[in-house]
Amino acid sequence: LTPRALPPLPPPLPAPPHPEQPPAYPAAPGGPDPFALDQLATDAAARAHALLTTGRDPVGGLTLWQDAVRLAAARPGSGLTAGTRALYASLASAAGRDTAELARAVAAWRQGGPEGLDVLEEPWDPPAGRFDRARPLLLAADLPAFRPWRNRLTHPRGHVQLRLGRVGLWYAYESEPGREDWWPRGTPDLDPVGALTGLGTRVDL
Repeated sequence: LTPRALPPLPPPLPAPPHPEQPPAYPAAPGGPDPFALDQLATDAAARAHALLTTGRDPVGGLTLWQDAVRLAAARPGSGLTAGTRALYASLASAAGRDTAELARAVAAWRQGGPEGLDVLEEPWDPPAGRFDRARPLLLAADLPAFRPWRNRLTHPRGHVQLRLGRVGLWYAYESEPGREDWWPRGTPDLDPVGALTGLGTRVDL
């Protein structure tokens, strides 16, 4: 047979400008939550689109736990509906955690993304500088002397805490006094006083 030269392949089609929406998933008795399926399909489409257009997966470096927290945090709404509880239970079980840990981690992720989660879970010893300047700034704002421990400053009444992240942002936490049940609150800020904005009046603090 006479060898034939094959024509060159056509150029690849351009990437779509944005990921397509997944189809609607019907609910079925005993079947998976259609809203959760939609969320997972939408997330997979967004990751595939990013990989196609940039050559990298934006969340490829996350651990299993971080990815579980990210997925749970992406679910719209703040209340724990039946569907949300089921999703949280499934994600927490897959990561070897419980739903209470996941709920707290979701609050941290919504507060500051991966760094917010790190601030929640990993105390560290900051170098001298920004951390040391925080207490005088708080005193200058007519706030009491916060107690230092590693990267954390705690209100003497034990109901408010500031945590310094590794990139220099301050994260506010609240707890019932004396319970050490700290939950992320507010918006991170370079200024420790600014991070306390919205947590209550100065009388409360």
